[in-house]
This record gives sequence, structure tokens and C-alpha cells, in this order.
Amino acid sequence: MPDVIKKTPITISEVKELVYSRWSENLSSLIIDQRKLFEYLSKYDKVSSAKEAREAVKRLVEDYGIKEEDAIMLVDIAPEKKDEIMAYLYRGYPLLGEKEYEA
Repeated sequence: MPDVIKKTPITISEVKELVYSRWSENLSSLIIDQRKLFEYLSKYDKVSSAKEAREAVKRLVEDYGIKEEDAIMLVDIAPEKKDEIMAYLYRGYPLLGEKEYEA
């Protein structure tokens, strides 16, 4: 087994792109667990591309000072209401004001 060189958190969209690029040539020969992974990724991927997901993460980190892991969670979940965002971020960012949640 290769040594782990670096761990990097990635979005569901990025996982989907990575997995698809490695397995797309042999879709018919995938085992059931691999097929289920494809189904899961397709069902829960809410961003149109890995590039768009990464750009959204970058904006959240740079513009709002949110940790990368939290930004990835927000991009993956894609909350639609301010209350949902507040629920996800309150523990790590209890002092964010209304202004930040409105943006």
C-alpha cells in the first residue's frame, strides 16, 4: 500500500469526478459496492462540476474566513435558507453576525 503523502479534504463533486475518471472505462465490470458509490455520488452531488465546487469553497474561505472543511460541508449540503447555514456553522462560528449570513 502506498504511503499517504498528503490529506486534502474534497467536495462530493470532486470525489465524483475522480472516481468517474478512474472507473468510467469499466462501468460494466464494477462490483456492487462501486456501483452503489456511483449512485450515492450522483444522488448527493448538488454542484454541476468539481471546478465550480472548488471555486465555491475558495470563495467561502477567502471572503468569510471559514475553515476549508466547513466550506466543503456547506458546498456539499448546499443549504437554501439562512437558518440552515446558521445551524451548520453556529458551533464553529458563534459570533458571525446577520450580515455574514445574509451574503
